[in-house]
Amino acid sequence: MATTTTSVAAGSLDKVIADSVIAFNEVNVMYPLISVKQAPMGSITAQWADYTKVNSSSVAETAEGTDHSTVQSITSAARSLTVIEHVIRADLTDLSVMGSADDLSGNTGDILGNAVGAKLDSDGVGLFSGFSQTESTAGTALSLDHVFGGMRQLRAAGAPAPYNLIMSDQGIWGAKGLRSLLIQGGNTGSNAVPHSLLGSEGQAFMSRGFVDTLGSINIYFSNEISDDVASEGDSASGMFSAGAIGLVVGPEGLYRVEPERNASNRLTEYVATGFWKAGEVKDSYGVYILHDVSA
Repeated sequence: MATTTTSVAAGSLDKVIADSVIAFNEVNVMYPLISVKQAPMGSITAQWADYTKVNSSSVAETAEGTDHSTVQSITSAARSLTVIEHVIRADLTDLSVMGSADDLSGNTGDILGNAVGAKLDSDGVGLFSGFSQTESTAGTALSLDHVFGGMRQLRAAGAPAPYNLIMSDQGIWGAKGLRSLLIQGGNTGSNAVPHSLLGSEGQAFMSRGFVDTLGSINIYFSNEISDDVASEGDSASGMFSAGAIGLVVGPEGLYRVEPERNASNRLTEYVATGFWKAGEVKDSYGVYILHDVSA
């Protein structure tokens, strides 16, 4: 058992764990972007209906006064998700708390909750590789064709907007990432050439270091996306509509942090538990974009 003692907590004895450090992890990116259902009391399961699209070819021109005898079947597949627990625990000894110049107990709750939120994101972005629709391949650098190709596939599937593209740090700011598509580097040699910017998006990236949208696609960053898929230096980005991924939340909420006193060991246990299950509920509403980000 890893217990936080005076030696382990030495770093927090003389400096504050700033809220900005916790916020920097940018957790819970996925939660507002996907289809969330809370299980009702007495149950830990929620269900989504995956309807089969009916095409325009099924609509027939029918003469006035005549019976339209063809009956269109409306079919759907049930997608069920059952809540599971996600748990992390930290034990703080009395001496570590007494010797801390900071609010060690309070910050421990924040840190554990932050870790649970990161796990939720990890579960969500981990589903991208399961989408049957893909753009780019391993060893291939990202291009605008891949970005808009993903949008094309979602449009063709009838996926409702908005569309979200979640990428890693290398996928956005790396030499082969989104940055390279929006800003083409110049040089400062004898034949100096300024940076070439791709419209307002390139200007926004140059001035702010980020771009919120590209062609009406919302761009997000997550630390939980792998930049080394299969140890090959590829990044596992994903583009999706909200209906692609479902998340069932426990009937009593998403997560909680609870303290428990262990007097005989002179310590307090802090247990953070997340209650959810993420899963794919509409395959055609997502696109897996695997692209090279290796140095």
